[in-house]
Amino acid sequence: MSEFDIPPVALAPAAPPAADEPPEFDEFRSDLLVRSRSSAGTRRDPEESDTGGLTTDAVTLPGYGDHPLHGWFVTPVGEPGTLPGVVELVPPGGLGTARDHTWPASAGYVHLVVEMRHDGDPQDPYNREIAADAVRAVQEVRSLPGVDPSRVAVLGRTGAGCAAVAAAGLLQDIACVIAEAPFAEPHAAALRAFARRASSPVLLGPGAGAPEIFAAWGAHSAQLVAELSGVTPPDVVERVLDESAPATRRDTYQAWIAGHTELGQVFRPQVAH
Repeated sequence: MSEFDIPPVALAPAAPPAADEPPEFDEFRSDLLVRSRSSAGTRRDPEESDTGGLTTDAVTLPGYGDHPLHGWFVTPVGEPGTLPGVVELVPPGGLGTARDHTWPASAGYVHLVVEMRHDGDPQDPYNREIAADAVRAVQEVRSLPGVDPSRVAVLGRTGAGCAAVAAAGLLQDIACVIAEAPFAEPHAAALRAFARRASSPVLLGPGAGAPEIFAAWGAHSAQLVAELSGVTPPDVVERVLDESAPATRRDTYQAWIAGHTELGQVFRPQVAH
């Protein structure tokens, strides 16, 4: 038993879905988690790069439908014990070089940067390719030897903020989430539905739709805690709207990730699939 004397709780999805959700959304979530698995292997090629003594690999991992996703693995050298991880999702064209992505590994994190295949399929209201690709990236880091799977954070940059929201709505035990510009049509309804099912702490960066995602975040967990206790609680899932200036945003992100990947005791209500 933890110092808070609270037993683990697995919460079922909250009552009926909201009226603005895509049809059969929970069935879609369950199916997508199955489809996000892949039997194809991940390819890692060592990269000669001036990254301050960090280990850098170019990586290709299978996304939804085994579509190849490209990125960087940047890892610290010689760190003892199991390490926390950061999965950084970037929009198309945002991958850059390995030298652009060294701050997490320099702070002791195993860091995977993945370039999303596109900004979203306008013909698919669920945006399933992007959602499944985000899940694959998280599961890739969690499966690595030497990584503590309970201490993996997800960061969605600009146009990939929606992918971070989707990952949090599909995987209930992400240590924390940062999502920039998390809202995009024509996938707004699905993003709100993912946010309602999220149970990870979130820092929402500036961008279109952040207030709407903030309002929806963790709604299912809050509703069910209220039903179990008979009392409407304050926020069950931690959520913050980031108002930091661009010049200090990296420091804000680093502090948020560190604060949620180094905690020894965390009570996070889980929404069962």
